[in-house]
Amino acid sequence: MRALDIKKLSVQYHTEQGVYRALRDTDLYVEEGEITGIVGESGSGKSTAMLAVMGLLKKNAAVQSEKIAVCGEAPVPGVNVAMVFQDPQSCLNPTVKIGRQITETVRARRHCGRREARERAVELLDMVGISDGKKRMRQYPFELSGGMRQRVVIAIALACEPKLIIADEPTTALDAAVQAQILRLLKRIAEETGTSLLLVSHDLGVTASLCQRVYVVHEGEIVESGRVEDVFYDPQEEYTKQLLSSAKQKRKNGVTPGDQVILRMEHVTKEYNTRDGIRDISLDLRRGEVFALAGESGSGKTTLARVLTGILKEDGGVLYQNGQPLGQKRRDRGRNRVQMVFQDPYASLNPCLTAGQALEEALRGADSWDGSQRRRMGTVPARDNAAEKQFCSARRRDRKAERAARRKTICDMLERVGLTEEYMDKYPSELSGGQRQRIGIARALIVRPELLICDEALSSLDAVTQEQILDLLLGIQREQGIACLFISHDMHVIRRISSRMGVMYGGRLVESGKTREICSDPWHPYTKQLLEAVPEADPLRARRIRSLPLGKRTADKALSGKGCPFAGECGYVMGCCMEQVPEAYRFGERTVSCFLYSAEHSGRRGRDYIMTSQI
Repeated sequence: MRALDIKKLSVQYHTEQGVYRALRDTDLYVEEGEITGIVGESGSGKSTAMLAVMGLLKKNAAVQSEKIAVCGEAPVPGVNVAMVFQDPQSCLNPTVKIGRQITETVRARRHCGRREARERAVELLDMVGISDGKKRMRQYPFELSGGMRQRVVIAIALACEPKLIIADEPTTALDAAVQAQILRLLKRIAEETGTSLLLVSHDLGVTASLCQRVYVVHEGEIVESGRVEDVFYDPQEEYTKQLLSSAKQKRKNGVTPGDQVILRMEHVTKEYNTRDGIRDISLDLRRGEVFALAGESGSGKTTLARVLTGILKEDGGVLYQNGQPLGQKRRDRGRNRVQMVFQDPYASLNPCLTAGQALEEALRGADSWDGSQRRRMGTVPARDNAAEKQFCSARRRDRKAERAARRKTICDMLERVGLTEEYMDKYPSELSGGQRQRIGIARALIVRPELLICDEALSSLDAVTQEQILDLLLGIQREQGIACLFISHDMHVIRRISSRMGVMYGGRLVESGKTREICSDPWHPYTKQLLEAVPEADPLRARRIRSLPLGKRTADKALSGKGCPFAGECGYVMGCCMEQVPEAYRFGERTVSCFLYSAEHSGRRGRDYIMTSQI
């Protein structure tokens, strides 16, 4: 009997603009104990099909089907089918402790007492790789890392004892090392419990590493399906070939970076508490280059970006802009020179503003026009009616000319990011994920910054849309010669677009240098682990990804300043690693924070010794 059997599923949405057909006559099945994947670009209908199975579609959705069955029965969420969503933070109640959220699910499923439910919750936490479950049950979601929160969500899904788990982009927001562990966890659960798994993803590497069969969805229809090896190695449909080609693209050619340093950080520290923030960060960003920043969730990448933009004030260290110390006055005057594109384009746009209004708001914030007009008004005599009328008339003309100029600037910028003038009047809810991200990029670039910070700007986009946004970013960078700090956990993208990169762990920059050299020959143990965990869009190679044991990375990484932050997980750990923080050792363009490269702790070297990787 099939774990999931869908026949002739069609979904259409009734909107003010008319009827939109999201799915058309979809046939899909998952065998018992099987891991099946669904891939496709954003808006193709993948998540719509899964929400239809769960009965979670909006009221304006009309669902028609010949059959939707889970092990021969109607799907009942929380009974025979459970779902793991993309963002674990939004799935967990931030005001309720982890233990209560799991035990409530256990009691609802088993109709048991509190003591039995607590014991079962500890078992589930151990099953998903979270050690010391009793302690974790007393914690709130915000006290856990992104990977641990996702494990908790999986534990809640298992508490339902379902016959089928639907995982909708479960690793999109996770770094490669944690992603590898979650994939391994899902595979182990399917093997040990016999639970079937339906994986929805736009990441072909994830699909190749985990799934036995795959469906390719395009514009609401399944265009190709079969064994993963058959579809990946011998695709028949043009759309499938395009997806695979986008996933295997080689390095893009950006602008050649210059020597001018736009922004430099020297020993910058920003602490939230004893566990979060950044410590002793030193790096420089040069005009015209793409500098990539990689690292796991919570490593400090976003904190570093917010310090650069002025959203956060550093606790220690110095920032330099074009060679000058960046004090508060210079920071205020130059705030438009650094702009940011955020990870979630929908959350970063005001849902009540159209695209045109959002861009106009950015222009108004950057422009001194309103302030100069207010100052000019103060020079008009209060009782000179003739002068006041003349001034008001001139002011109206100026405003009209200003509005026309702003509209032309906005239209030009929309065209530059691949959109037309008609998008000015559209709200974020009327746009696709890729279109929203284009608006976010336009809003950042319309003030002509010197540095553009992209914080996981591509992580929520499918391979085809990622390719379009990358072409857009690099095209604009070539035209304007701006610097770009590209923050990402996707090593495939980092390899392709950056000339230099840095790797962060535990709030510290553990390695930096030329991207090509780091990716081909990592020196720091964490960098090596990160690269080995990246799944390729190749089934045979993707299934050989490595990861740490599931329980190992769940230990607290308290940034107390004592010892190397990676010491508890490093296979090369020495006694000094537990007591001292390694400094940044520089060899040419490569900088690495590891005692393996210290003459004091790893032995003397001759004058002509050329340093190579010690791992």
